[in-house]
Amino acid sequence: MKKLTINIALLAAVLLLSLRALPVHAAASNGSISGQLLDATNKNAPLANQMVTLQVAQGNDAKDAGTAKTDAQGNFSFPNLSTDKTLNYAIYIRYQGAQYVSSVVSLDSKPAQKLNLTVYEATQNPQNIAITQANVLIREPDVQRGVLTVSEVFALQNLNNRAYVGSFDASKGKPNTLRFTLPQGAKNVALGNGFAGYHVIQVDRGFASDAALLPGSNEFSFSFELPYTTTTYDFQYETIYPTVQFSFLVDPNLHASVNTLKPSGVVEANNHSYLVFKGTVLPARQQITLHLEGLPQAKSASSPSFNAIGIWLIVGGVLLCALGALIWFLYLSRRRNASLAISSKQGAGKSRVSIPTDTGKRQT
Repeated sequence: MKKLTINIALLAAVLLLSLRALPVHAAASNGSISGQLLDATNKNAPLANQMVTLQVAQGNDAKDAGTAKTDAQGNFSFPNLSTDKTLNYAIYIRYQGAQYVSSVVSLDSKPAQKLNLTVYEATQNPQNIAITQANVLIREPDVQRGVLTVSEVFALQNLNNRAYVGSFDASKGKPNTLRFTLPQGAKNVALGNGFAGYHVIQVDRGFASDAALLPGSNEFSFSFELPYTTTTYDFQYETIYPTVQFSFLVDPNLHASVNTLKPSGVVEANNHSYLVFKGTVLPARQQITLHLEGLPQAKSASSPSFNAIGIWLIVGGVLLCALGALIWFLYLSRRRNASLAISSKQGAGKSRVSIPTDTGKRQT
């Protein structure tokens, strides 16, 4: 009798678990996503025989759920998908070196969804690239560690109807890639928008990335730390590309002056005030010097130079907060200066970033 009672209890438990699992199992059978892969460079012509990938995300976890090859009309389809409301789906492809991601959908309220994916033909010609807005933010010094936290956000404009895709090939003297400058001594570089899924290498006076620039506006951001040992500091900056508008944002507790920029008052970003210095229509290779005075005496020893330590990717709360403030300022600047902006088209992708350190012969 005791054995029979145990078996009945076990059977009841199994049935209960089966009933609880039934809705999830049923939801996994009737969802579908279909669409077309289109070439915007060639008037949205369909692209055949290309492999697209379905990605599914739940909370903070995401994984590839399958692949499909486009047919002669560029069509693809992913059947038998779960309609669980906690799941989100997107389609992506890496085409001619650039990453493209669809919008994100859930299948709980509409089990059958259509997601078209638009791509562009690639070019390695960088002549149609300009920066419409560049912002460099310098936060209050960390006295205990003797560092300044610096964040930079760029709105890069690609005026071509092709995606610019760079290459690390240095056979002609330097990589044909996007390049970003860093001051001497920079360390703990944290990459933000625009770099996901691409590679970064160290080059002379900064770093380079093979990240793609889609036609229209593309946003890139990163932060780094800058050791200091005295109460004054000269921040040397050089524009890489022609820049429509450039701004330094400086913590108001610092005494700052800039040789080529004009003071533009105080702005609020993320509940913090910053002094603003602005310049417009700057050519490539423009030298800008921000002179800081009144830095609090650092309590820690100086850190090794940038060339000695290379680039280190970090995810630091202070750096990410600085990026948040700067991105907010970039958003406000775009709204206030709409007349300076050209047509906008945003591209995004989320993957791991591989960041090898290279201190070799590549030059910017």
